[in-house]
Amino acid sequence: MTETWIPSLDGGNGRGFFAVLDRMICWLVVLGLILLTGILITQVIARYVAHSPTVWSEELAVSLFVWISMLAIPLGFRRGEHLTIDFLVRRLKPPASKVSAIVIAALCVLTLGLIGWLAVGILPAADRQLLTGIARGLGIPAKVSWVYAAIPLGCALAIAFVLERLAWLLRGRVTVLNEDADRMFVENFDTELEGRAS
Repeated sequence: MTETWIPSLDGGNGRGFFAVLDRMICWLVVLGLILLTGILITQVIARYVAHSPTVWSEELAVSLFVWISMLAIPLGFRRGEHLTIDFLVRRLKPPASKVSAIVIAALCVLTLGLIGWLAVGILPAADRQLLTGIARGLGIPAKVSWVYAAIPLGCALAIAFVLERLAWLLRGRVTVLNEDADRMFVENFDTELEGRAS
C-alpha cells in the first residue's frame, strides 16, 4: 500500500503559496548548508594548516546551524516526515485515525506556538547581547537576538505547514499526518523485488 506524501498543489503546477514558500525555504536551507560547510572548512584550514584559528567561524557556524535547523523543521512537517511512534495509530480505523491526527496536529500547533511565544519573549534580552566572535572577527555588530529570531520564525512556518497538512488529510489528499520514510522505502522495495521474482 503506497501512502500519498505531498500532493501536487493547484493542479500539479506547484504555484500555490505554500509550494512557493516550501521551495524558498528549501533553497535557504541549501544555501545555509553550503555556507556552513565553507565556514567549517575555513575554520579547519585556519586552525590546522595556517595555525591561526579564526575568532568568528565557530560562532557563525553555530548561528547558521540554528537557522538551518529552524527552517528545516517546517519542511519536515509539510512532508509528514518527522519521527512518529505510530504503532497505535496504525491499528485505528479511519474515523479514529482522523481524530487522532487532529489531536496530534493540535498538540503540535500548541507546542510550537508556546515555543515561538517564549522565544519572542526573550528577544529583547538577547538584543542586548553581542556575538563577540563575529563582532571582533568580522566587524559586524551581530546580536544574539539575530540567532534567536530563527525560533519564532521556524515555529510560525511549522504551524502553517502542520495546518496545511491537516487540511490535506481531512480533504483526503494525504492518508497520514506523518509517515515513516524508511518503512515506506522498505515496503516499496520489497514490493518491487517480489514483482521481479514472479
